Amino acid sequence: MKLLAIDGNSILNRAFYGVGRPLANAAGMQTQAVYGFITIMRRHMKGNSSYKAAVAFDLKAPTFRHAMYDGYKAARKGMPDELAVQLPYIKRVLTAMGIPRFEVKGFEADDILGALAEQAAANGAECEILTGDRDSLQLIGGGVTIRLVKGKGDSVLYDTAAFQAEYGFAPERLIDLKALMGDSSDSIPGVKGIGEKTALELIRTYGSLDGVYDGLNSIKGPVRAKLEADRDMAYLSYNLAKIDRNAPVDWSDATADITPDNDELYRLFSELEFKSLIKSYGLQPPEGEEPPIAISEPADDIARYLLDPIDKRPIDKTTAEQQLRERGMWKLYTDIELPLAPVLREMERIGFCVDKDALAAYGEVLEEELERIARECFQIAGQEFNLNSTKQFSTLLFGRFGVTPPRFAKKLQNGAYSTDAKTLEQLQDAHPIVPRVLEYRKAAKIKSTYVDGLLHLIDKSGRIHTTFNQTLTATGRLSSSEPNLQNIPVRGEFGAEIRKFFIAEPGSKLIDADYSQIELRVLANISGDQAMIQAFRDGEDIHSAVAAQVFGVTPGEVTKEQRGRAKAVNFGILYGMGDFTLANDIGVSRAEAKAYIEAYLEKFSGVKDYLERSIEDAKERGYAVTVYGRRRPLPELKSSKYQVRQFGERVARNMPIQGAAADIIKIAMLKIAERFKQELPEARLISQVHDELIAEAPDRFAEQVKTIMTEECAGVGNFEVPLIAETKIADNWHECK
Repeated sequence: MKLLAIDGNSILNRAFYGVGRPLANAAGMQTQAVYGFITIMRRHMKGNSSYKAAVAFDLKAPTFRHAMYDGYKAARKGMPDELAVQLPYIKRVLTAMGIPRFEVKGFEADDILGALAEQAAANGAECEILTGDRDSLQLIGGGVTIRLVKGKGDSVLYDTAAFQAEYGFAPERLIDLKALMGDSSDSIPGVKGIGEKTALELIRTYGSLDGVYDGLNSIKGPVRAKLEADRDMAYLSYNLAKIDRNAPVDWSDATADITPDNDELYRLFSELEFKSLIKSYGLQPPEGEEPPIAISEPADDIARYLLDPIDKRPIDKTTAEQQLRERGMWKLYTDIELPLAPVLREMERIGFCVDKDALAAYGEVLEEELERIARECFQIAGQEFNLNSTKQFSTLLFGRFGVTPPRFAKKLQNGAYSTDAKTLEQLQDAHPIVPRVLEYRKAAKIKSTYVDGLLHLIDKSGRIHTTFNQTLTATGRLSSSEPNLQNIPVRGEFGAEIRKFFIAEPGSKLIDADYSQIELRVLANISGDQAMIQAFRDGEDIHSAVAAQVFGVTPGEVTKEQRGRAKAVNFGILYGMGDFTLANDIGVSRAEAKAYIEAYLEKFSGVKDYLERSIEDAKERGYAVTVYGRRRPLPELKSSKYQVRQFGERVARNMPIQGAAADIIKIAMLKIAERFKQELPEARLISQVHDELIAEAPDRFAEQVKTIMTEECAGVGNFEVPLIAETKIADNWHECK
């Protein structure tokens, strides 16, 4: 017998964030986490009749670890509402399927899984734990294996040999590793200043946490000092990281045959509108009941999305094709979205090479930087405090230091004023501690999100494999997840460092084509504004050209400050920014900001006409549309709420621009991929981020790839204003800028 022990919360999270698009039923409830959970579970049970199954869930109540350390999981955010509402449904589905659930007050799902695995092994059964959490790897051994689920539900099976090959020590020593390096996701402190790389070396050298401290005299330099200073914290972290295999559960409760309840399962899947699952499970309507939904083949996503990128309920294939043709979207579907899907799949498969060692070393640098900034903050404050605690810092800043909160500062439920980034950025000159705290938070986010987060996603070949979401954004833009490459900062010291670690593999180069001011060029084309069109045709710097028009000077007389303000106005107009927001962004009075906007619209009357026309057209049609026929419904324009209508108007102005830019980039990807296939199979597209396309090719082909990418990016469409992509050859992503 084999027990499949499932980490319920972990797999539910993987399903929620890993599915490339939100699913929703007719009632508007998101359902993708439930659907993804069932799909992942079925995939790993399929074809193995010897499997029994059990699912473990966390409870909201504090555990014994919280009693041990009040900071445990303190930084972890609560479950988003869209996910929380799905949790009761997956539990109901499991009950209807006949799969037992285990929840124990005071213990986490990890502890329950550990206890089930221990008992199964003691009774001569095999146990495979299905989870997305590497913490469970410590349970490997004695008939227990871990199947680690990745982004889209793909998984890797770890036994003792596989773990040993990756880590260089036995699975149970993972606890010792966590004791040294900590775990930011669970707020396990570890030893300050000891990152993953150093911790790995210590465990590989000394065998265990005890071994490290027994051999402390042989460890030199700052590492020894850090270990000495945080000995107690290391052993506390060990106890926090260790899974308790004595949770009060009985594995025999998971040994019964799995017997689904047809009627209950049918009703649940009908409510959730899982037509394909009703068919896959062979479910029948309960006796005497009519089917509440038609059980027909759903249309593909990649079609449903085009028909309505907001309301993403399934639609059958015949209806989808008919509607796409009627709405003038058939070519968008057949010529862009459909052929793009295999290109994206290939990009996901290839992945992006990352310098793992350099990234880990940078993590240790950031850890030291965080310690330095914290010391500066404590010195300024004259006391230690939790830099991540809104309440503590709020009390210090607005109470003891007497700083006046900005007018827009929110008051939290605990009575403290918010110290979010927006608030603190307005107060940078109010007290010397504010810029230090902002710097600390920025560094902490970079470390947790872009260093620790990326390190966990690098595969054995040294590459990460993001998931490209083709049917998620309402404008048609691609997004990505695990990791979200769109969120990696472009500017600033920390962001620049992270991009350095995305590299070409040895013997190859990265070739990066970055569209220059694509949205402003699209705006010039669809508005027909002759002044803007001429500026682009003449090869002028568009922001200087706008500054010259707005401020009434020649382009040669434009100052750096004037250009910066013109740039803010350019993009502010594009995104529907009002005078209040613009004034805050560029540090001028509201009256000045209003004057800039009015001067802009007077000089660029074609843009003004477009902005007014786009709103009226959207109101008349009920949707915004791009030059390629992509639509975005705008029910917001009919809302009784002023703010909702204002949002709808901003979308009406902006979506035709953003959507057209998205379509242009997708067409360029298709043309480049086809050229590579026909002329240069050694080259491959590996990423798309914002307005950038990134390819990788052997050194000797780099110039040829650059030529292809430059030509194909510029060759999209037939516009008055030419499209231009700045193309560079580099060894890493940072050098591409």
